[in-house]
Amino acid sequence: MRDTSEDSCCLPFKREFQRAKFSLHHDDPGVFCRSQWQRGDRNILWLLYRWIWAGFFAGGVIGSMVSTFNDGKWFIYLTDWGFTLCFYACTYGAVVATIYYIKPSYFAPGSVALKIYWLSHYTTVVIAMMITLVFWAALYPSMPEMGAELYNLWAHAFNSIFMIVDCFMVAFPTHIMHFIYPFAAGITYGIFSLIYFWSGGVDFMGNRYIYFILDWERPGLAIGTVFGCVVLVSCFCILVFGFYRLRMCIYNRCTGQKQLEIPSTRASTETVQVA
Repeated sequence: MRDTSEDSCCLPFKREFQRAKFSLHHDDPGVFCRSQWQRGDRNILWLLYRWIWAGFFAGGVIGSMVSTFNDGKWFIYLTDWGFTLCFYACTYGAVVATIYYIKPSYFAPGSVALKIYWLSHYTTVVIAMMITLVFWAALYPSMPEMGAELYNLWAHAFNSIFMIVDCFMVAFPTHIMHFIYPFAAGITYGIFSLIYFWSGGVDFMGNRYIYFILDWERPGLAIGTVFGCVVLVSCFCILVFGFYRLRMCIYNRCTGQKQLEIPSTRASTETVQVA
């Protein structure tokens, strides 16, 4: 007989491709406020963890804006958009964890505030990994001197490292169908870069593009870059789901449980199907 405990290490992709998986509703608001690994509802170490990383990204964003604001051109780069998303998601998570620590009953099932946190965290992880790969694979070879700069390491390496680690620390689930949110963020930036080009915008060196691989004077290259990023986002959405399933596998192995899905406060047809 097959050992059902092995199922937790598998990736049930077929079950993910359902319309219900687009939903941001979850019956248990506590999973967005706790760590997968903590015991009990309240844990001061988890609260400290959330605020330390919120401060880490706050320092990076504020320091970068102060040193390279360049008359507002700081806001045109996808790197800075992504880094700001890291700061936003981590700070949002810290605030949520703090509220929950003070009053666990504060958030109701289906809370809009928690839905925003869920989609922003998923979007941030995917966008961070895409930024890291594109920078080191496509941009870094033409500007190797930038690789040793603190901010570049901070925004193009530490961003992904931390967000991936966080995927293994949080307690909420991941659904592939939430790909629509990082897709929306990526398409928004692509449209912004085109509008910026049409309006005569330049980068901090006076070039008519934000990134040379997104030069709309060479539309073939720019469109190819956009489609390439769409493919990357697709791959990273699946990868983030894989992180979630691996987390559950490790959790099940460490605790001796067979928890395949984050439990809800009430039984649901969807949860039973997953189990």
